[in-house]
This record gives sequence, C-alpha cells and structure tokens, in this order.
Amino acid sequence: MTEHDPAGDRARSLASFADMLERLRFDLSPGAADELRRERDRVARLLRGVGTRAAAPDAPLLVVVGGGSGAGKSTTVNSLAGRRVAAAGVVRPTTRVPTLVCHPRDEAGFASDRVLPGLLRVDATKAPQVVGERTLLLTTSEALPEGIAVLDTPDIDSVAHANRWLAERALDAADVWVWLATARTYADEVGMSYLRRAARRQGLVSVAITQVPAGQGEEVMADVARLLAAEGVDVERLFAIRHAEVVDDRLPPGTVGELEDWLATLAPVGQRRTVRQRALDGLVAAVPSELLPLGAAVTREREHADRLAGMVDQRFDEIAPALDAELEAGLSLRAEVLEGWQRLVGGNELLLKVQTTATQLGGLVRDRLGLSATGRADQVQIEVGDELVRILDRLLERASVVTRRDLEADRVGLELLEQHPRLRAGASDRRPALQAAIEEWQVATAALIDEVGTPRKVQARRATIAINSVATSAILVLFTVSGGLTAGEVGIAAGAAATSQWLLTKLLGEHNVRRLLEEMRADLQRRVALLAAAERRPFDDAIGSARPPEEAVEALQGHLAGLP
Repeated sequence: MTEHDPAGDRARSLASFADMLERLRFDLSPGAADELRRERDRVARLLRGVGTRAAAPDAPLLVVVGGGSGAGKSTTVNSLAGRRVAAAGVVRPTTRVPTLVCHPRDEAGFASDRVLPGLLRVDATKAPQVVGERTLLLTTSEALPEGIAVLDTPDIDSVAHANRWLAERALDAADVWVWLATARTYADEVGMSYLRRAARRQGLVSVAITQVPAGQGEEVMADVARLLAAEGVDVERLFAIRHAEVVDDRLPPGTVGELEDWLATLAPVGQRRTVRQRALDGLVAAVPSELLPLGAAVTREREHADRLAGMVDQRFDEIAPALDAELEAGLSLRAEVLEGWQRLVGGNELLLKVQTTATQLGGLVRDRLGLSATGRADQVQIEVGDELVRILDRLLERASVVTRRDLEADRVGLELLEQHPRLRAGASDRRPALQAAIEEWQVATAALIDEVGTPRKVQARRATIAINSVATSAILVLFTVSGGLTAGEVGIAAGAAATSQWLLTKLLGEHNVRRLLEEMRADLQRRVALLAAAERRPFDDAIGSARPPEEAVEALQGHLAGLP
C-alpha cells in the first residue's frame, strides 16, 4: 500500500495553481500589464519552488544576502568565503550578476536548476566573459561549512530593473535571509517592505547592520530592534558589523565572526530540515497575501471587461428599435412597382367579392393570382429585400463605427483596439450575407403561410403556385411602404397595402392574418439578431480573449479566501 504524502499533495496542488496563474495575461491593465506579469511569474515560481525544495529536505540551505545599494553585501560574502568571490566597489550598482558560493562538496547540488531555475550557471572565474542578465555565477570555498550556500544579490533598490528582478528571484528562493543595511539606511522604507514580506512568510531572517561607527553599536542596535518590533518583523538574530577598512574586497578577519558562527549552527542535516520546513510552511501560509496585487488586478480587469462588453451591448441593442423605426417610417419602394401590384391584386379583388364558395376562392387564387402574379410578386419582393438590405447595412455599420469610437474614448478600450488592429478595419462587404438572410426570410414567410389557418390552409395548399403572391401581400401589409414617396405616391402605397390586407383576410381569416404578421415580424427580428451577433462577434471575441479566464479567477479567489 502506498503511503500518503501530504507534503507531495500540497506541492502538486501549488504547482497546478501556478499553471493556472500563468493563464492570466492582464491584457486589460494598460500601463501596469508588464509589472503584473512579472508579479504573476514571481508568484508562480514561488509556488513551484515549494515542491522542488520540499523534494530535497537535506539539500544545502540557500542563504541569500540581500539589501540596498551600498550595504556591503558583496564585501560580506567575500568575508564569509575567505577570499574575493564577488566584485565590490563604490560604483553603483556593483553587483549585476548574482554569485553563489558554497562548500566544494555542495557544488553539484547547485549546478542544476533545482534552485533558481532559468538562470544560466557560469563558473565565477569566467565572470569577465559573462554577458546577459539571466546568469548565476558559481564558485566554491572551504571557508563555508558544508550544507550552507551563500548568495550575493543585486541591489533591491537598483535603478536597473534587471537587477531588482534578480534580487526578487533570489529572495523568493531563499531558505534563510541575511538582510544587510548600513547604520544610516536601516530605517529606509524599501528595505523595511522586504522585511515585512519575510515576516509574512515566517522565514528565518537575520539582520546585519554594517559600517557601525565605533562606540555607537549599542545605540544603533537598540534602535534597530525598536524599529523592527514596531513593524512586526521578528528576526532570529541581529548582528552589528563594525566599520573597518576593506582590503581586497574583504573585511578584516573576525569582523563577521558572529555571522559565521550562526550560519555554522544551521549546517547540520537535522537543522537544515527544520529551517527548510519552516521556510516552506511560511511560504504556503503567505500565499494569500502574496496574491493580493494579482487579485486586485483581476477584479479590476473583470470590471473593465464588463464595461467594454456593456459598450458593445448598448450600440448593438440599438439596432432592433432603429430597424422598427425605419420600417414604421416606411420602405422606399418605387411607386410603379406598387401601382402594378395594386392593379393586379385590386383587379382580382372584384372577382374575389363575387366568389362565394371555398372551391371558387381556391380556384381564383390558383388561376388568377398564381401564374399571372408570379412575376409581379418577385419584383415586389426584390424591391423589399433590397430596401431591407440597405437599411440593415447602414444600421450595422453605424453600430460598429460608434462602438469603435466608444472604445477609443476609453483607456482600456483603446488598449484593446491596439491589441486587435482588425477591430479598426471594420467588416468586409456584409451585403451578400444580408441579402441571403432576407431572401431566406421571404422564403420562410411563404412556408409560414402554408401552415397558418385551419381549415383555410387546406385551400391554400391547393393553391401552391399562389403562395408566393400571398407572401408578397403579407410582406407589404407588415411594413408601412410610404417612406420616401411623394404625396400622390403615398396613396398608391397605401392602396397596395390595403388591397393586400383585404386579400390576406379573405384567404386566411382575420385571426390567422394577425398571427401570420406577428410570426413574420418575430422571424425577421430573429434573423436580424443573428446578423447583429455576427457583426459584433469580433468585438465580443476580443473582449472575451482579454477577460481573465474564469477558471483561473476562481482558483485565485479560492486562495485569497484564506485571508482574514
């Protein structure tokens, strides 16, 4: 039976969460996206590091020497190593590439990327030939106890982003922090913010105050202790490193003796296990607080995405009422087409009035409105279709153009347009798709007439040739057709519509006519909605792709729920 491994389960869970975090792209955070992505990557590395470090509990401890510019980090590391292993000097920043020094028997453990993955390992003796920012210099010294590796890091307050990035990575990978500050800079906020982070992680931290003037040690260290207590930073040890002359980038022998002795106490295997477990437990406990900047950014991005989607909704929701208003105002059909249709249907109206039986009515529709009206019906439907296409083309174009203007006026929307240049290009020729949709609607109207009305639909089925003509009448009744006409032509249009309505009522019955017109309008609205959806899809897709993935958001919120 396989023994349950809670630590392994935790490591795998955190690694899976790291994968989820990396799905967050922060495309809707203009001006902050790069920094948020770096923070995302940092936290993901932190989470994965729990697993890799937990898998090697007996490995040498990584003691990271961190601090601000001029704190004496390289000088201290050289002094611990007993020789010059890291460059020191007055030019800032001196340390641009981190240097790791360990006992010779521990070197193999740091040659792989188990610690600080992604950094190229280079022999420190070849440092003059090193180029590039993602490099880790390796060297050894028998002055260090076996089981302890010391890492010299770039300044956390460096003006160079690459230096700060390397310092952040090193501190996140640390089993032990040795924080350096001078007697003049120990109260600086930048350094204190890192110590507060260490306190949240409950890691093993010591603070060394360097360049302490002779005779001022007690006073300085008392003030440091007071300040740390006020900040809630619990440190394992406080060290005072007196001001001394630096020779060959090292302090005189014995100057860092207390620090050396303390590190030696951490070297035994049992102590390493305890220290490492404390560091890992602290990291896991601190995960929610580490996630706070990402959580706040994701919340803002979801709000941004909702707002941008609302802009698109607003403009495209205007299409349906605008179309209704256009149709109520009237379709601009040619008067001669309407007059021809009125003469045809109106002439047959007189005959319809003297037909008294259902058989005679059906025969009339078949014989008089069938063959003779087919050409006229097609002509009217083409006119109606062309006018609808023109109206829809204009409404869809307006919705797209105004949506782009709305996005351009919004800082986040403008960023979205920059990321998706095709949104600025607008739609290609949409008229063929509009034409096809309207023709399908007209065909569906004819099919609908064949289904409406009982028992009258039996008669209508006998008059299959006339269905197209009846459909044309229904279309004319559905729309007011006086738009753009002169006063005399309006009368023609009204006559054509009235005559068509009389024919429909006679054929299908008043109740069925109402039902027919309602279903025709609803069918047209559904098809227009599909056309609008296709028009707005590029906007929806762009916003959807930029929106934080819901699965990643839920995972993030689940971990943030651990905060008080």
